[in-house]
Amino acid sequence: MRRMWLPVAVVLAAVLTTVLSGCGPTTPSASATLSGYLAAWGRGDWTAMRHQVAAPPADFRPVNAGVFAALGVTHASFTAGRVTMAASGKTARARVTEHFDLPQAGAWNPVTTVHLADRKGGWRVVWSPKTINPALGAGDTIAMTRVWPPRAPVLGAGGVPLTQTVTNVIAGVVGSRIASPSAVREDLLAAGATGAQADHALAQAKLHPDFFEPVFTVSAARFAQLKAAPGPDNVYAVRGTEFENSTAETAITKQLGAQVVGSLGPVTAQQLHALGAPYNAAAVVGQTGIEAAQERALAGTPSTHVDVQSAGGTAVTRLATFPGHPGTAVSTSLDPRVQRAAEAALATSKHPDVAMVAMRASTGQVLAIASNPVSGYDTALQGAYPPGSTFKVLTSTALFRHGLTPASPASCPPTLTIDGETFHNAEGDQPVSNMNAAFVESCNTAFLGLATAHLSPADFTAAAQFYGLQRTPMMGLPAFAANVPAPASPTALAADAMGQGNLTFSPLGMASVAAAIDSGTVHAPRLVAGAPDDTLPPSPLSAGIVNDLRGMMAGVVASGTAAGTGLPAGTHAKTGTAEYGTGPEASLKLDGWLMGYDGDIAFAIVTQNTGGTDGGPVDGPIIARFLDALGSGA
Repeated sequence: MRRMWLPVAVVLAAVLTTVLSGCGPTTPSASATLSGYLAAWGRGDWTAMRHQVAAPPADFRPVNAGVFAALGVTHASFTAGRVTMAASGKTARARVTEHFDLPQAGAWNPVTTVHLADRKGGWRVVWSPKTINPALGAGDTIAMTRVWPPRAPVLGAGGVPLTQTVTNVIAGVVGSRIASPSAVREDLLAAGATGAQADHALAQAKLHPDFFEPVFTVSAARFAQLKAAPGPDNVYAVRGTEFENSTAETAITKQLGAQVVGSLGPVTAQQLHALGAPYNAAAVVGQTGIEAAQERALAGTPSTHVDVQSAGGTAVTRLATFPGHPGTAVSTSLDPRVQRAAEAALATSKHPDVAMVAMRASTGQVLAIASNPVSGYDTALQGAYPPGSTFKVLTSTALFRHGLTPASPASCPPTLTIDGETFHNAEGDQPVSNMNAAFVESCNTAFLGLATAHLSPADFTAAAQFYGLQRTPMMGLPAFAANVPAPASPTALAADAMGQGNLTFSPLGMASVAAAIDSGTVHAPRLVAGAPDDTLPPSPLSAGIVNDLRGMMAGVVASGTAAGTGLPAGTHAKTGTAEYGTGPEASLKLDGWLMGYDGDIAFAIVTQNTGGTDGGPVDGPIIARFLDALGSGA
């Protein structure tokens, strides 16, 4: 019988295989346990992690889940170093690098140590809060906080800030310090609080006696008056009242704060949804105007801090800082001196609804935007009003393009019937002999006769395009210039010729026309630096048309419908009166307009519902005060 000799190594391998097969499943090594634990940690699978832990505490799941939630972890993974075994062979440890992706902050890679122990033949993780991070102690948590940089300013012409920091004082009560609720209420009312404010604060103070309950806010100057009031019972001295200082950024004028620069306030749910990270429910954001439109530029991005916090919420250790970026100032063309002059002039109006825009004619830069009443809706930029006889500037432009001149013959009958509809004069029906006189006297019937004889519907839209009006201004805030559709009938054409019909203008749009005539060039209105219209090239106008219009507008101030209103010498203008409403003609309301320029300042103003007074007498004195405040030729 022949024998086969196998190599010794093959024999040993066979024996070893037999032995291992007889021993059953192998016990996981320390490395295998660590690997499984880290994989489950990366998935946020707290149950699988718990199975790998020796004697996990009751708060194992909430502590681990709380860290992920506090950090807003979007992705996590863990890289283990070499497992180091203790001399006894019963314990081990490994250095682990944690990889967290944090929203708006980026990657955070802290290092921790995971300890393991052989318990009853199986390796388990020995867990404590320090397994998450070595700086964590019992009861501690990890918190991520954001600190916003100081908000960048909105700047006016020459880099002058249009916002300022205002110090206010919040008057409130602390329930535990109140001796007599009725006395506190009486003093709060005397200091200017409403009954509802005082009652609500006192009720809350009773429920939460150790909290400061705000009642009302006053300026620092007003607080100084309250504090200095004679007698022991002034609101500062009465027991239970408390006062806290607060600072806020606000526009330098009320009008700018409401309508242009805008205001700040707590973020709404809708705003928070639109803005997304890094904003949260505690954010203060722009509510109106440029502050809202340029929110992200002005706010910048916050620094993010990762801290260890004690059970009481006190920061114990800073683990990481991710720097943010400061906000970027937003520059505008607004001139504080011109803005204040406009607001002061409008304040003298006897009518509650009035709006105006002032521009630098040579550049198209908007210098002032003002309107009353002060509200969030900016009628100076967005209001749409029939322009009345100010539109005769465009009608004249169209006529000049057809070869007419200021000397072209014209008459001013009291009425004129076109296609069965009778039109009358609003501002003047003095005898005239030519187009210049008809413009100076603002004779409706003269322009109706000229327009129906020489113009077609397309001429009106062409005149609007001549001044760059058939487009939406893109200057950094919502704005409307004009709507000049082609008239659909002879009567519509006649109505448009005198600024009625379906025509609408904003003060911004009409001021742009005045600026173009002043400078001889159409400039797109400019407000916020970097807005799309900043790149539009200027468009020169026909010198002949511009000179003719300038001469007629000078006559309006010297001897026409704006004469005697106080406008400075050298002012060029056109008045307008527009009817609107429904019902009999006698019941229609009137809007009064004035547009024009003085030096390099172009303007347009509209007063709603003048009570039957024409635009010149209503708006002329307001613009006169405005121009006088700036100085002639400003």
